[in-house]
Amino acid sequence: MNKFIIHGCEQVLRFSQVQNWDELSEERKVQLGFNMGVISLGLDLNKEDGYLTLASVREKSLSIQDFHKRMRDLINSLNISIDEMNVNKPF
Repeated sequence: MNKFIIHGCEQVLRFSQVQNWDELSEERKVQLGFNMGVISLGLDLNKEDGYLTLASVREKSLSIQDFHKRMRDLINSLNISIDEMNVNKPF
């Protein structure tokens, strides 16, 4: 697996550990969106699993906790080996 895509997965999980969307700074929201784009393209996700999922979080029709769980389940289902230390780093 491409290291850039793995890093994108780690970052998506890292930035989606907050309690709600509004806790993220604008910079972190942009980084989350960028990394979601990386993994969407790199993993060839369909629109539903990629862009629309994050859009639902932005629109608050999907909680960020549910988004985080969905992304973790997806990453695990694809057997992508991530480093939990990178996911748990403070930001």
